[in-house]
Amino acid sequence: MGFINFIFSKLFLINLGIAVGLSIPVTVGLYYWLDYQTEHGITVQTPDLSGLKLKDLEAIADTLEVELVVIDSLYSDEFPRGTVADQDPKPGLSVKRGRKIYMTVNAMLPKQMVVPDVKNLSLRQAKAVLESVGLRLGNLEYRPDIAKNAVLEQKINGRTVRKGTLAFSGTVVDLVLGDGLSNTRVLIPYLIHYTLQEAMDRLSLYSLNLATYKIDDPFTDSTKVRVYKQVPAFSETNLVPMGTSIILYLTEDTLSIQYDSTLYALPVLMGDSILTEETIHEEEF
Repeated sequence: MGFINFIFSKLFLINLGIAVGLSIPVTVGLYYWLDYQTEHGITVQTPDLSGLKLKDLEAIADTLEVELVVIDSLYSDEFPRGTVADQDPKPGLSVKRGRKIYMTVNAMLPKQMVVPDVKNLSLRQAKAVLESVGLRLGNLEYRPDIAKNAVLEQKINGRTVRKGTLAFSGTVVDLVLGDGLSNTRVLIPYLIHYTLQEAMDRLSLYSLNLATYKIDDPFTDSTKVRVYKQVPAFSETNLVPMGTSIILYLTEDTLSIQYDSTLYALPVLMGDSILTEETIHEEEF
């Protein structure tokens, strides 16, 4: 009973009133203090930093209400070297002042790597290995050798690649392949309505090269253009030596391209990509 009497005593009620009276202004003061410290409700728009050079960022960093942090780099032909390629958060978002903007910068030089040794691999295996490390397959050259379509030599800029050779990412590697000690000739694939990359991949499957290509004006995006003409043209009977170069003409006006839907996107297996004169003669009989 003593505890209950104490709760309702005059002394307790006075102390309780003092505590409540003090807690209210403290709570209100703490609320406004936190509001001030955290800048609640005060936001800024994230700037668009894409395409800016690092030296330009240094010049404007003090004028921005956000903090700029470079966290990564890449190398891409899509962006000027030494400029911002990506940022997080994206431009135009509302963030608190002082928020860190994390940037990815396009490197001045591509990454270097040791060129893998693809000697004695098949063409398909060599292409997969080269592309897996960021290199590109270039021209195919054929020499008399018992190992048909096996890599005999690999070159960069006409020079034989030695063990331990360094190359930048995206470097083109030309391959010297065996022709199987025969005058092997192959069919020219149907390339109409394919994108440039798809056409190059199919030429590789057929052991052929891309001589050059021309994109008709106007065009806005080279990745969207498609082949409307090829020289030499596709033929079910015309055979050319392995390593023959093909010329491609491309346009962004894809609706104007007339193509055979039965031949377009026809799957090609590596083993079926080489059709020799002997094979055709056997099929005729």
